[in-house]
Amino acid sequence: MNAKLRRIEKNELPLCLDFIHLCFSTVAEKFGFTQENAPGHNAFMPLEKLENFWNWGFLMYGLFEENQNGEKELLGYFSLSKDPEKKDTYVLHNLCVKPQMRKQGYGKKLLDFAKDQVRELGGKILFLDFIDEYKELKEWYFKNGFEPKGTVKYEHLPFTVGFAECFVGE
Repeated sequence: MNAKLRRIEKNELPLCLDFIHLCFSTVAEKFGFTQENAPGHNAFMPLEKLENFWNWGFLMYGLFEENQNGEKELLGYFSLSKDPEKKDTYVLHNLCVKPQMRKQGYGKKLLDFAKDQVRELGGKILFLDFIDEYKELKEWYFKNGFEPKGTVKYEHLPFTVGFAECFVGE
């Protein structure tokens, strides 16, 4: 794996948005989400929302690899934000891997890097939410150190939201 993880620059937000759409469109397809029944799903995120995350101080990271043409190709993405109510907790957002690159260790590389970043920032807990019905992904998070913290069924969403957190240490 020759890929390198680095912080995203503001001018790369459109690239990241296209990547998020690509990655989360497979989830939308799997569960039958559309802009009508799940307008807030990441597959349909507007650029303005990603720009707001940037402006709110979200730390955004990309996993890049040089392709045969010498261009940097985005293989993975995630962002982190500080939980405003818990001083030692950070929230993981939009962890995703290019669909054709999944199940090759890139997701774990991203997740391990996110845990390291939280530790470096002085955090102790990494929190996330997910589609509870997405059993394979949920089990992957649990296998990688996350513990379930409950679920909520919102009336406006066509799925149940699951919550989990991982203690990343001192």
